[in-house]
Amino acid sequence: MKAWLGLEEKEQSYMDLGGSADAENPLTQAANSVAGAARTASISARRAVGMQVPVEEQTIEEQVCEMCPTMTFKQRLIALICCCVLGYILEICGTLTLIGGPTARNIRKFSVLYVCGNLIAIMATAFWVGPKLMCKKMWNSTRRGATAMYLVSLVLVLVLALLHVAVFVVLLMLAVELFCAVWYSASYVPKGRWCVVQCCKNTLFSPCPEVLDPVQASLPTV
Repeated sequence: MKAWLGLEEKEQSYMDLGGSADAENPLTQAANSVAGAARTASISARRAVGMQVPVEEQTIEEQVCEMCPTMTFKQRLIALICCCVLGYILEICGTLTLIGGPTARNIRKFSVLYVCGNLIAIMATAFWVGPKLMCKKMWNSTRRGATAMYLVSLVLVLVLALLHVAVFVVLLMLAVELFCAVWYSASYVPKGRWCVVQCCKNTLFSPCPEVLDPVQASLPTV
């Protein structure tokens, strides 16, 4: 009967194109949308009356939100101040370790304390603007490269310092981390990275400034 009505050929030709009948069928999409809306309404209703929603019924985003509950402005401000104070204390203590001389042990202590201070500063930003918004800003298409380099360099400095690698390597990686931090911070300032490139052209790369032309050309216009 299907063959006589021509339905079998249509289904076969559609599957030959690599499609999925369940995924592409408008009726299936509408049913899934209605089911999702109903599930969301059910979860919201149970939360409104104080009932606990089982974990298996929550999406990944909802589970993350459960781990990061909504904070009031006062709580965010307190968390921001505490993280900033703790971060600055660690960085100051790290700097004070260098007073005893730039020995290998002191440099490693400074590196560990400095990296921990930076990580706590990132936590302060997460408390202030919220982890979701912070991640969106950090991994924006115009900033994700700078974010990745900054975070990877922080981890590398910490690992190298804790593994007691040669102090020259730690210092070299620390210099790279400082540059990555400047590049990452400049991404939040309009024309900030353009100014950094121009500064490098006039100083470090003054003998051959054209080397940085591809970098400058790849920067966003804003």
